Amino acid sequence: MHNIIWSIVVAIGSLMALAYYAFVVVPARLHRLHCEGVRAFARLIELRSGGRYGQAEPLRTLALAVAQRLGLPTREQRLLELAVYLRDIGMVAIPYHTLNKSTPLTEAERALLARHPEISASIVEQIPGLRQVAPLVHLHHVVYQEQPNAPLSAHLLSALEDWLRLAREHSSDLATSILRQGVGTRYHPQVVAAILEEVHQQGLYGRDLARSAALWL
Repeated sequence: MHNIIWSIVVAIGSLMALAYYAFVVVPARLHRLHCEGVRAFARLIELRSGGRYGQAEPLRTLALAVAQRLGLPTREQRLLELAVYLRDIGMVAIPYHTLNKSTPLTEAERALLARHPEISASIVEQIPGLRQVAPLVHLHHVVYQEQPNAPLSAHLLSALEDWLRLAREHSSDLATSILRQGVGTRYHPQVVAAILEEVHQQGLYGRDLARSAALWL
């Protein structure tokens, strides 16, 4: 009888270990491989635009921290991480001189640039194994007032990308002020609260992010 019970315990333990490997270890490894593969896309856009677009590492670092603060499920966090790398891949369809123009864009150029989320999503849809990321890529500049029911991860990506761009080009104080002004109109209130809490915790207020390597490490 003792041997039978022991055999059952061993069998259950083996099944649990196999299930953990199949449903936790394997997906995590596949996700890391996907991230390593698509990181090159973000780097390509960053180089092509002189750093104006495609910068992924600082956005990824903060996005995952804020996602955890918001309690997003692991699957959504993984989609978010992939979307960070793939969101600007559509910039390959934007002429080089437009991406690097030092003078104000024309109306036609602004309209073309505004289509990059749609173009990015259409490209991602063609990549086997990454099609599920396309909807989030398409919504990465979502406006809260227009689509309040969009996924929280899309609102996070939209607000956080704006905060980082403004902090890098101007100051973290101005970036924070603009996010607060946009609560309930451009930005999701819950997302803004989580972003500002994380920014405060990481000591990024008042930092010169244009010169600081703090987020790039």
